[in-house]
Amino acid sequence: MDKEKYMALLDKGYEDMPETTRSTERWEIPKADIEYEGKTTVIKNWKYIMDELNRDEKRLFKKMCKELGVAGDIKSSSGRAILKSIVKRHSLNNFIKKYCQDYVICPTCSKPDTIITKDGRNHVLVCQACGTRRIIKL
Repeated sequence: MDKEKYMALLDKGYEDMPETTRSTERWEIPKADIEYEGKTTVIKNWKYIMDELNRDEKRLFKKMCKELGVAGDIKSSSGRAILKSIVKRHSLNNFIKKYCQDYVICPTCSKPDTIITKDGRNHVLVCQACGTRRIIKL
């Protein structure tokens, strides 16, 4: 088989593959799965998002409510979060993306393997992959 024919078959194979199979990253920012119940917004996969981000649930929820300008509750038993207003899906996903960029993803190696520790009065984002330490404001 000549090289041109091989490359054509390879390109066709990549076109036929679903997008999720082609992803080269091992971690992706989670997307909110929401539904509306009257005038409330329910984040159905709240527990999944918390597990992926590995952050304090109450602190993240408080920050989200403050930034989006809504009130809400966490239903730990069902793994859902309820916002007492209608919030657009893209607004929630933009918040999660910005939160991940600021408080989850390492600024040096771009990996999500980070933890937040307290060093005196400061909160520090510590990367477990490369060892970078960065002071953050929570």
